[in-house]
Amino acid sequence: MTTRPADPAPPLSPLEAAMRRGLSRRGFLGVGGALTAGIALGPLLAACGSGGGAAGGGPRTQKLVMGIAGTPDTLDPGATGLALTLLMSFTMFDPLTWWLPTGPNGAGEFHPGLAESYTVSPDAATYTFTLRQGVTFHDGTPFDATAVKATYDHIVDPATQSKSGLGALGPYRETRIIDPYTVEIVFDQPNASFLHQQAAGNFGISSPAALQQYGATGFGNHPVGTGPFVFGEYVSGDHLTVTRNPDYTWGPAALGSGPATLEELTFRIVADDSGRYNALQAGQLQVAMNLPANDISAASKSGRYTHLSVPSIGTPSGMPINATKPPTDDVRVRQAIIHAVDQETLVNEVLFGVNKPAHSVLTAITPGYSQESAGLYPYDPAKAGALLDQAGWTMGADGVRTRGGEKLSLEILLFSNAGFELPAQFVVSQLNKVGFTANTTVQPFATAQGAFNQGVHNLGSFGYYGADPYLLNIWANSNAIASGFNWSHYANPQLDAMIADANVTADEAARNAKYEQVCMTLMQDAVYLPLWDVNGAFTDSPSVQGLQNTLNGYILFHGAKLA
Repeated sequence: MTTRPADPAPPLSPLEAAMRRGLSRRGFLGVGGALTAGIALGPLLAACGSGGGAAGGGPRTQKLVMGIAGTPDTLDPGATGLALTLLMSFTMFDPLTWWLPTGPNGAGEFHPGLAESYTVSPDAATYTFTLRQGVTFHDGTPFDATAVKATYDHIVDPATQSKSGLGALGPYRETRIIDPYTVEIVFDQPNASFLHQQAAGNFGISSPAALQQYGATGFGNHPVGTGPFVFGEYVSGDHLTVTRNPDYTWGPAALGSGPATLEELTFRIVADDSGRYNALQAGQLQVAMNLPANDISAASKSGRYTHLSVPSIGTPSGMPINATKPPTDDVRVRQAIIHAVDQETLVNEVLFGVNKPAHSVLTAITPGYSQESAGLYPYDPAKAGALLDQAGWTMGADGVRTRGGEKLSLEILLFSNAGFELPAQFVVSQLNKVGFTANTTVQPFATAQGAFNQGVHNLGSFGYYGADPYLLNIWANSNAIASGFNWSHYANPQLDAMIADANVTADEAARNAKYEQVCMTLMQDAVYLPLWDVNGAFTDSPSVQGLQNTLNGYILFHGAKLA
């Protein structure tokens, strides 16, 4: 994080002095004209159009269809464990504050959302928000402090079974209503990550009436927020349609504060990768998300489409290595796996150069990224072989290592529609060269998640879009093994304490240094095989304009339109 000089009075607390550009002791700097009017991703290439235009050159029907690969696990942002759900929920829900790449060189800045301003206690354990008045939920319920409390109570309710939000919330204690438009969110200890986390998507404020009506699990089928689009229709496995909220006037100026231009936005589920690209070419889609690397390359070379790669703070796409299931319960075997895989060749030859190789547990743009940890495992098959020799695995005449008559075999489990199948084949081919054999299984996300928690795998599939390095708490904490995202089954109370210590550290430099040490520990213990940096990949028709992006890999449709 970078520091902006403090206002003369009142003096800033240590935490606030370390916050990202755009923060003052109370409220937001640069609002009301000092910021650019938007963060559009650049002009799109002119080429043949796609369907939806009006006859005779009249105004175009503003209905956009985006193709997505997977089915959301829920439409409740507070319960979901999928980045895909959060991308869609940003159309229907608003956070208390937005964190957007509107600063110099795309640096993050905070903007008013459902809160007009806020203060942070000197110990960073209490965040007080002054709420915007005159906001209404899609069901007609007025927005006030009751809604904020209901949202956070819902996330921590065990019945909600929150997958990402609960871990991101950290040492949460309670939400206190001070008056109808003032609320305090209180933590048991300093929580320096909270402002970033609450802007990342999981904490979109929900209608308290809808939460009560549909219950902890039913709300996921009946999402009600305050966002620029209203839930319209969801057909599982087929599509989600949202429609313009004509009353929306409380968006941040950087996104366009008024109602959206799009009348209707449909997320169409097209699980078949080639089918998504074909539908884009036929004009049935205007945006295709996460096309295979070969199709992204072909689309870009054709000159007919624009490809938007939105880098994200987070954990690279990669493979958790199970530290408890033989043979990967031996750190030497885990280290050998990482040495045996050439990420540069993977990205250049399998992923057509459309991604960036990854070598640590955080992406390179994430605060706390450790360059030193990224150098621990250069591609070195000979080193991998030596480690396996040390672990007692002897190379056989058939190219497979054995120990005590047992083959050096790995169980690899992937979740589907996440682009891991071809990269995993490459990884297996690399591991074969140093004496491993492997069996690969692909399951739907919901099924695979349970299997990951049970620990049936040696290697899994993972990647995490985040907003703060505290995201490591979500997948590396010992408490996240049985039901969370610690699919490495790595239990290290010392590391848990290191993450907690980093999160209570207000000073930016000191906090980042502590996260760098966390990265070093995780890589030294070899519990994750990083492959490529996570990013949002969106291939667009030339008709699409005004897409904007977040700092965690998503696009926003507040100002989108069809030309």
